[in-house]
Amino acid sequence: MPLARRAPAGPPAFRNWAGNHGCRPAALDEPASEAELADLLARAGAAGERVKAVGAGHSWNDAACTDGRLVRLDRMARVLSVDPAGRLVTVEAGIRLRDLTERLDERGLALANLGSISEQSIAGAISTGTHGTGAGLANLASQVVALRLVAASGRVLELSPDRDPEVFRAARVSLGCLGILSAVTLRCEPAYDLVEESGPVPFEDALAALPDLLARNRHLKLWWLPHTDRINVYRLNPAPEGPGRARFGHDGLGRRLERSQAMLALFATLLRLGAAAPPLIPWANRLVSAFQFKEIRRCDRSDRVLNVSTLVPRHEETEYAIPIERTAEAMREVRALIESRGLRVNFIVEARFAAADDALLSPAHGRDSCHLGAYMYRCAGLDAYFEAFEALMARFGGRPHWGKQFRPGRAELRPLYPEFDRFDTIRRELDPRGMFENAFTRRVFGGRNP
Repeated sequence: MPLARRAPAGPPAFRNWAGNHGCRPAALDEPASEAELADLLARAGAAGERVKAVGAGHSWNDAACTDGRLVRLDRMARVLSVDPAGRLVTVEAGIRLRDLTERLDERGLALANLGSISEQSIAGAISTGTHGTGAGLANLASQVVALRLVAASGRVLELSPDRDPEVFRAARVSLGCLGILSAVTLRCEPAYDLVEESGPVPFEDALAALPDLLARNRHLKLWWLPHTDRINVYRLNPAPEGPGRARFGHDGLGRRLERSQAMLALFATLLRLGAAAPPLIPWANRLVSAFQFKEIRRCDRSDRVLNVSTLVPRHEETEYAIPIERTAEAMREVRALIESRGLRVNFIVEARFAAADDALLSPAHGRDSCHLGAYMYRCAGLDAYFEAFEALMARFGGRPHWGKQFRPGRAELRPLYPEFDRFDTIRRELDPRGMFENAFTRRVFGGRNP
């Protein structure tokens, strides 16, 4: 039987990673197997209870919040099988990406792409359309070749491109609306190292070079710190193969880590200073840009290069996927918006890139995309900045990242996704009583099911 605990009295029993949303579920369940999960859902359905699943809770919105039963997948985190020859791995849905990449490396495999953070569970990462960067690489969900989904009835669905392909396309980016993932099979590739080359480039020069940068680099991302005139350009490419292959950039690692930690401490101090006195933010940003954005070249295991430090101060994020060909235009518009409104923005604007995919609710559905993110450490002006940024993204046909903050609801979202209605029909068919609904899903899809 699943281990269930009543939610304790007092503060919220669940709070997301960003710390800006929490809830008091009626009970916390921690199944250790697919059979326990199926039994739990069957009993919850018979009792008319609402259920939401949570992995790492690494989000900036209330997608996992519920006043019903909260199901933690932490005890479902095993690697079930690895096929090095076929380059496939099957894992339980609660496994953290950081643990998955370690297990894959032990078998000479790696994921084709990763986001900046590997703290998420695989279920949470694919269900929200989490992505890395690379104009020729689609999001993490695109690497899924099969999955097992436990529906509201407790029935286990085996989904793949050959077995119920339309539901499979819905379940790859499901927002937790269709059921609870129990296992996922991912296509991998042979383990590889990446060479990262990064450094500051004048704002307009970086945007003018963008088509060439996208064509020449497997992974590319741009960081612009508002109130400065430089974009830090990150270019990541596979290391040369052969006997001469060697990781580098580690000489004096202790000194660099010490410097990095000192810079993070300085950054955190400047963020707090700017929150107390917003007029100081432009000066603080220029200081951070001058000291932090330097020419760097290093080579390491792919996941270590793709990930960034998890020690970055807690902040808030909104992000939209726009047509990739409009990236430069959009970044210029964001800069003009900040300047014209006198906004004081203390965190980077980030541009990352993804190839089109066919998941019904993927932000990159049907179009190569730039994922443009506006981030900010909480201080006066944050809400005004995010609201203005979202209004700007609407002009570009922007689709929100499902794991970050966004204001639009069904009326605004539905026209953005050609197969929105098909997803909603599948949702209602698999969950006719609305077991997996919460405030988040009602905002996205409208009112409760009958």
